[in-house]
Amino acid sequence: MTAAPADPDARPPRPTLAQFLSVARRPRWIGALVLSLAIAAAFAALGQWQLDRSVQNVAAPDYDTETPVPLETVARPQAPMTDASIGQRITASGAVVPGDFSVIGPRENDGVEGFWLVAHIVTEEGVSLAVGLGWAPDADAAVRAEAEVPATLAVAGRYLPTESPELNDVETGERRVLSIGELLNLWQAPGAVYAGYVVLAEPTPGLDAIHQPPPTRDTSLNWLNVFYAIEWVIFAGFAVFLWYRLVRDVWEREREAAP
Repeated sequence: MTAAPADPDARPPRPTLAQFLSVARRPRWIGALVLSLAIAAAFAALGQWQLDRSVQNVAAPDYDTETPVPLETVARPQAPMTDASIGQRITASGAVVPGDFSVIGPRENDGVEGFWLVAHIVTEEGVSLAVGLGWAPDADAAVRAEAEVPATLAVAGRYLPTESPELNDVETGERRVLSIGELLNLWQAPGAVYAGYVVLAEPTPGLDAIHQPPPTRDTSLNWLNVFYAIEWVIFAGFAVFLWYRLVRDVWEREREAAP
């Protein structure tokens, strides 16, 4: 009686724990295990480092925005705003340009809709600056407050970035956002200009203060570092699996060679 032919697609049997250990306990493979564990530990350490970097990138910079500083120390004319200058309380002084007032709104002020009165200030250094003078419940009240704005103004408030003019409703003539680029087309001979605008902490007469909470810094997890951390963990697991696979291959060869 002839034996049935072996199935070429059949999977080779797995070694029992005792059979596997009979090979794994050999000095050669104990040394290989130590090496693979050392490599896995190094890969795991690299993964931990990448994960730490992803968390560090989430932490927002801690800027002291509540201590007023001169505007020229945190901003330069004709230059983009820096992250550190956003929301910074600043001081400046300059002359109010007559006729260059703008009414912005409707927009919310601490949950209530109204209108901002914005002035064109030329600082003592000759640089144009947009200043939110205050808030009024309606556009007419904001326009009336223009008459009470002094010719020279001591500016003390929060420095904020320009807004996108695309949010304005051009068809109805409503100007809902404060866009420096748009104001440049309305001002008389603006010259050099600051990229941001200032909201006064104390409004000019006839207006209420514009709500100006401290800035919140947007943070986001660095997913590239997280991906690298996962890769290193996979590599660490593969180092140990490779040792197991080599030991098993030795056992299978010895089993096949046995009479």
